[in-house]
Amino acid sequence: MAAMTSMARDSDVHITYDDQQKINRFARCNARHGDVKEELKFKENDLKNLQDAEDEMMMTLDSDEKVPFMVGEVFIMKTQDEAQEAIGSQREGLQDDISNLNTRASELQDTMTQLKGDLYAKFGNNINLEPEEE
Repeated sequence: MAAMTSMARDSDVHITYDDQQKINRFARCNARHGDVKEELKFKENDLKNLQDAEDEMMMTLDSDEKVPFMVGEVFIMKTQDEAQEAIGSQREGLQDDISNLNTRASELQDTMTQLKGDLYAKFGNNINLEPEEE
C-alpha cells in the first residue's frame, strides 16, 4: 500500500504554464533539429556528388573537350575549365550551407540539453524526452 501512495504522489506532479512552455519549446527544437539533420544529409550527398563529378571529368576528358553542365533543367556545353570553376563555386556554396546547418544543429542541441536538464530536474522519470529508437 505504501508503494501505491508513493506512486500516486509521483504522478501528481503539478505542471505550471512555464513547464508547459518548456515542453513545447523542447518539442519544436527537437522537430527542427531533425529537419536540419535531414537537410544536412542531402547537402553532404550533393557535395560528394560534385566531387565525384569533378574527379570523373578530370580523369576521362581531354582538356579541350567540352562537357555538358546542368543549369536548372537544361544542359549547356562548357569547357572543362569553365565546368571546374562552376563546380568550385557550387562546392563553396554547399560548404557554407553545411557549416551553417551544423551551427544551427549545435545551437538546437544546446537548447534541448538545457531544457532537458530543467524538465528532468522537476519531473524526473515522469517525463520522457529521449528520442525513440527506430
